[in-house]
Amino acid sequence: MVAAMLVRSALSWVPRGPRRDARRLTGPALGRRAPALLGAALALSLGCSGAAPAPVARQAPVVKTPPAQPKAPEGPPLLPARVIAELDDEDATPYFARRGDEALLLHAAGGRFRTRILGADGAPRGDTVDAGPVAADVPVAALRATPQGYIAAWIEQIEGSRAVRVLALDPAGKPSAPASLVAQTAEEISWLDVLPNAQGALVLWEMPREAQGDAARAGVAHPGVDRVDVVMTVVAQGKGAAIKPTAPASVAREVLGWHAVATERGAAVALVLPPAAPRGRGEGKPARKAEAEDAAEDGKLGSVALLEIDAAGKVSAPVVVSPEPTAQIDLEIASLGGRYLLTWTDERDIDGAVYLAAVEPGGKVVVAPRQATPPSGEQALVSLVAPSQGGGGRALLAWEDLLRARGGEVGGAGARGPGRLIHLASVGPDGTLGAERAGLVFSASGPPDIAADGDGFAAVTLAPATLKMARDGAAAPPVWPTFVRFGPDLSVRAAEPVRAAPFAATDGVPYLVRGLTCHAGACATLASAAPGPQPGGAAGAAGARAPLALVSLPVRESAWRAPAFREDKDPPPRATAVRALAEGDSIAEVAAVELDGGAALSAWVTYFVEGASDAAPRGQEVSATLAVRAVSPGGLGKLSVLSQKASSLGGVAIAAAPPLPADAKGKGATQGESVIAWVARERGETQVYLTKVDATGAKVAQKKLTTAPRKKQGGAASEASDVAIAYDGAGGFIVAWIDTRDGNAEVYAARVDRALNRTAPDRRITNAPLDAAEVQIAVRGQEVWLVWSDARTAGGAAAGGVAAGGAAAGGAAAGGAAAGGAAAQAGAAPGGGAAAGGAAGQGDEPGGDIFLARLDAKTLQRIGDESRLHASSEHSRSPVLAPLEGGLFVGWIDEPADESGGGAGAGGRARLVRVDGNGAVQGPPVVVSGPDGAAVSSLALACDKICRGVLASAPGDSVELNAFTLAPGDVSAPSLKPLAWLTGGASQDVSPAFAGRSGASLFFADDAVSGSGRVRWMTIAWP
Repeated sequence: MVAAMLVRSALSWVPRGPRRDARRLTGPALGRRAPALLGAALALSLGCSGAAPAPVARQAPVVKTPPAQPKAPEGPPLLPARVIAELDDEDATPYFARRGDEALLLHAAGGRFRTRILGADGAPRGDTVDAGPVAADVPVAALRATPQGYIAAWIEQIEGSRAVRVLALDPAGKPSAPASLVAQTAEEISWLDVLPNAQGALVLWEMPREAQGDAARAGVAHPGVDRVDVVMTVVAQGKGAAIKPTAPASVAREVLGWHAVATERGAAVALVLPPAAPRGRGEGKPARKAEAEDAAEDGKLGSVALLEIDAAGKVSAPVVVSPEPTAQIDLEIASLGGRYLLTWTDERDIDGAVYLAAVEPGGKVVVAPRQATPPSGEQALVSLVAPSQGGGGRALLAWEDLLRARGGEVGGAGARGPGRLIHLASVGPDGTLGAERAGLVFSASGPPDIAADGDGFAAVTLAPATLKMARDGAAAPPVWPTFVRFGPDLSVRAAEPVRAAPFAATDGVPYLVRGLTCHAGACATLASAAPGPQPGGAAGAAGARAPLALVSLPVRESAWRAPAFREDKDPPPRATAVRALAEGDSIAEVAAVELDGGAALSAWVTYFVEGASDAAPRGQEVSATLAVRAVSPGGLGKLSVLSQKASSLGGVAIAAAPPLPADAKGKGATQGESVIAWVARERGETQVYLTKVDATGAKVAQKKLTTAPRKKQGGAASEASDVAIAYDGAGGFIVAWIDTRDGNAEVYAARVDRALNRTAPDRRITNAPLDAAEVQIAVRGQEVWLVWSDARTAGGAAAGGVAAGGAAAGGAAAGGAAAGGAAAQAGAAPGGGAAAGGAAGQGDEPGGDIFLARLDAKTLQRIGDESRLHASSEHSRSPVLAPLEGGLFVGWIDEPADESGGGAGAGGRARLVRVDGNGAVQGPPVVVSGPDGAAVSSLALACDKICRGVLASAPGDSVELNAFTLAPGDVSAPSLKPLAWLTGGASQDVSPAFAGRSGASLFFADDAVSGSGRVRWMTIAWP
């Protein structure tokens, strides 16, 4: 049995529509919203001849070869193939169904339906049979094998109306009687399928609807959100007798989506039911502006239910499988081990995830809905493929992780190359996935075709075609349809491009490939050439008929490199899980700290431009949002919004203190506490604040650290920004920040005790003619170490220097996460002036270098002079510190100066340098460039016995995270291993931050496909 309808599709794999405006995070929790992803794309039926989009149509995959191709590799043999028909044009879709060792081809030619029986080897048996007239407009059709022969059904347009017709065919492909008219209506009919059973078949079709009645009055109907009615007829098929379809009967009304599977008893239909009322706003839901958008998005989600239809057409009452109104419309169902297995993409958490449930015939839910795979950011269901009869008894689940490494050549997820990556795993009747995992590369222009293959599976995908012996770095390979045959353990049995002699004019590569089938250990697929004149001067005139061939896909030795591999053998470093902590406005900066027992706290501040974000409620002053959330191996804690008056340029930093020892009476702190440093903006002024939180992220105390007068007559107010904080090892905390109170942006520091009381006054650390930015802090014994980016020249004076007081308001961190990255996300430059690379407008100023200063931890007096870690003409920014035994590692980003003589140019790279216990640099910096020469945008670093790092770069149109390790004493650049491709744009600064010295937990920002900002937590397995 094969998929009934095969249609050419130009549908992109994951819709990336216009970004929604970023939303403010408000109230006690943040918003959650996941986009319509891959599964929704699969569930769409492209309009044919004016047909309306159908929310649930499962069109059969078709692989279309790109028209422009590099030169083809030479040498490997073609695949066996037989021409079985000629098509009038590319829209003359062929239909194909297997019945035992035979198969039937159905296609239209010359205004007539034609059928032809094929043998097990694909050889035609007998002549073509005229099966009756075909309408000029047949947008959808289906062909299925039955015990009595075959049944075909189709939708046709008749004088402005739509009709459903059914045709019974005997085992030789001859009509038993003329096609029967089942239904005719002036309304739209958008999809149809045939579900055979022992007595005949059920023909189901869908009719688009708008919400009516109670649903519309409840406010859940929204423009552009389609509902469908599912309608059926029963077709009884006897030996040699004409079929007698029953009158159309309703199966379900106003559902969001559906999918059906044939059974011996009739059929089982899985439904996505719309919610009875809009979802209430609980934790994770934003308020005000986002409510209307969220209501519209929620209208596309629903609960999951199941109903059964017997062979006589009796419909059972729906049984609720998943009551949460969070299922996308990509629901699929398969019959497995005497049960129904249901799967869908679910949005009950911030990220979409693939869920599974199992139901016994009769409606008993035996496996409650649960997430099928480990959390990995936004997921999307691709397909659920039932096993073949007599196969291994396990289905195949295919899905995509949108935050995983992209596909490439064989060798694991770390390989680089074009395309995306589908994950494959077998699944049993209990909904448990097998340990073996495979990856399959596919082009973004279409989904792969997957079918059961004996005890394994087969796929036809679109992937780069390369030979195993091809040299690395050779010219870009052509992208061709390629088949892969998998064993029961998902190992690759065979793989070759689909190339055959009938398509010699195009290097053997067909124009369209569709209809993958397997039977008795043999697999084949339909392939067709483009109609009309063929490339390369092939014979044929305009309008020439296109050959249709059945191409065999054998298991044989091949010189071609497979576009698939075993993922479970991918070596570390690799991401083991990715979870979203929050969703809302774009994120300016992320910070994290490790707690006991593998737990961690992450804090972040959103990006906010005054006058460009939502209007605050009357009487309230709202700026950026400061929030915190605890994580642990057991899951996520409650999200706490600490302030909505934060400054994006102020950044955020967090440090943890251990529990206090018990006193003589046995009283003492029962747990450690953490302090978050941040900057608040009130009445147009910024001051540094400290907020103490417990291990759950709940606020314990809060105090203002600075009280500097900010407003100046005749000039802009001074600013505080770029906060940093560290536990001092003696019961208190050291705080550092950038301040323009004295004119230039300079480094300041202060010390507080555990109660947040100041124990040392603000102390100015730097005194330079140009600006400092992005200070970072670490405590080593009795010393405090500070590093920052400074615009002073190597001689200590700025070229064409800036007078004291000349720094503009906002002075600080144009190169950093808060200013540069966030501004790029929002498409607007942050307010304020001087950057780490020199004051704004001074094109001939230096690019800035990274400096280090050592302070006495008690007095904050400087120990010795400041030192420049590396002098260069580049713009050095975004330093990070990682303590190491005997010293520390410092990393930063260097960007080449532009040709005008100042500021940062394109093409950043990271530098890493080891500093000993006396502050002396040990050897030259290690330079780490992005993959394929991509500019590095940010860096996270953690050191224990060795250092582990993550680079963020943008080799293409989105950000990639790459991991590396570096041992003390290494002088060569480390190799990079891809961890994830993020969903946000290439200009995004993701502000990665490790919690702890092991590097096992990474926190970073990312924009979802929908455009909203997200904070994510990634756990990483290291070598």
